[in-house]
Amino acid sequence: MTDTLTITHHFIANPLAHRYNGAEYSARRTEQRVSNRLDFLKHIALFNGLTEVELSSLSADFVSRQFRQGDMIFLQGDPGQALYLIESGRVRIYVQEDSGHETSVIYYTTGDIFGELSVIDGLPRSASAVALNDTVVLMLNRDRLRAQLRAVPQLAYNFMQALSVRVRYSTLQVGNRTLLDVPARLARKLLELAQLHGEVATDGVRLKVTLTQSELAGLIGATRESINKAVAHFKREGVIRLDQNQITILDPDALRELST
Repeated sequence: MTDTLTITHHFIANPLAHRYNGAEYSARRTEQRVSNRLDFLKHIALFNGLTEVELSSLSADFVSRQFRQGDMIFLQGDPGQALYLIESGRVRIYVQEDSGHETSVIYYTTGDIFGELSVIDGLPRSASAVALNDTVVLMLNRDRLRAQLRAVPQLAYNFMQALSVRVRYSTLQVGNRTLLDVPARLARKLLELAQLHGEVATDGVRLKVTLTQSELAGLIGATRESINKAVAHFKREGVIRLDQNQITILDPDALRELST
C-alpha cells in the first residue's frame, strides 16, 4: 500500500512528469528512426558519394509507407508521382496485356529502387507494382526528387548511371527472349538472380527470393509447361535444387554452360 501511495503522490505532485517522460521517449524514437534511415541510405548505390549533410536533407524528403502482401503499390497507366525505395519486403513489377495476361518484368527486394522512369519523363506508369509480402517503402515525390537532383550533382550523376543500367538490362532481356531457347534463358535468369539475390550456402548459392514456376515463366517470357520441363532437367542433372519454391544453385558452372 505504501508503494502505491508513494507513486500516486509523485504524479499528483508532478502532474507533467509522465508527459515529459513520454515526450522525451517519443523524441528519442524519432532520433533513432532518423539515424536508422541515414544508415540505410548510406548503403544504397544511388546515394554513393553524397555528404552527410546531403544525405540528411534527402532522408528528410522520404516518406515511409507500408503495404500488405498483395497490395497494389501502383497500376500500369497511373500517373508517376513518386520514386520508391524498398526498406523491407519484395515487389513484383509486371505488365498486363489487353487480354488480361500478366508478364512479370522483374522482382525487387530490400535496397532496390523502382518507379523512377515515370518520375523523370512525366509519362504514365508503364507497368504495375505489387507487394509480394508485407513491404515497407520509402517514397520520394517528383518535385522533391527534381529539387535534390538540381541541388546535388553527385546524385544526378548516380541517377544517370542507374538509368543506364536499367536500359542495358531491358535491351539484354529483349535479346535473350529472341535468340535463346527456354533452358538457356532460364539458366541466364537464375545466374542473374544469384548475383542480385543470392547468398552462399554450404552446398551452393541459395536465392533469397522465392519464385513459383509461373513467376519464372513470366520473367523469361516462357510458358509454365516449358519452364516445368527445363526445371525438371536442371534438377535431374544436379544443377539446382528446388524446395518449396526456394532455389539453390548447386553447379553455377553448369548453368553458365547452359546459358550460351
